[in-house]
Amino acid sequence: MIPSGAVLALCLSGLLAVSACGSGPARPASTAAASHSPDTIAPAAPGGSAESVRAGPYTQVFATPLPANPAQAKVIAGFREAMTLWDWSDYTWHVGTPVRAYVTGQALTNLIAAVAAGRAHHLVPAGTERLFLTHVSGITGSTATVTTCDDGSKLKEENRQTGATYPIPLGQAYIFETWHMVKLSGHWGVTAFSLAVPPSPHAAPCQP
Repeated sequence: MIPSGAVLALCLSGLLAVSACGSGPARPASTAAASHSPDTIAPAAPGGSAESVRAGPYTQVFATPLPANPAQAKVIAGFREAMTLWDWSDYTWHVGTPVRAYVTGQALTNLIAAVAAGRAHHLVPAGTERLFLTHVSGITGSTATVTTCDDGSKLKEENRQTGATYPIPLGQAYIFETWHMVKLSGHWGVTAFSLAVPPSPHAAPCQP
């Protein structure tokens, strides 16, 4: 989460405070299903208990295993699916019907703006992004909260026209994300999110 160039795209679209923008991107994250497009999204080689997916030049790694608790595991499964679809939108510059089944509310508004900003600047995600320390911090019958650390130290934005790549500024490489989840037609989806970027104290647990 933010799956495309969260910080970059949201900065470009004016959705994130300038103080968090610095000189480049930092993104939220993404998720799993090769079935959405076998040509561009595919499972990448897992490492240990980590799971990963690939979309073109971009690889998303989910370093935290699914929770043992079944209810929490369903929340994380929905979160991963929403992230996968978010990344798919970032890569294709298109927010289709499957995405809207897992991304709604303010999160959908922000995604649409981020995709538009990426398209306008010819940027797609590249490199590797790792989500770690991911857990469900709260859950009720129809709402839940997922928090995660986002390691963008190996993440880049690639200009699809020129092939030029732009790394994440080191000061923004590790961010803390809070994702608000809701039940959507029997599964969990994302409805809003917030980011904590250094020097915010909320980002401190994510720093190497």
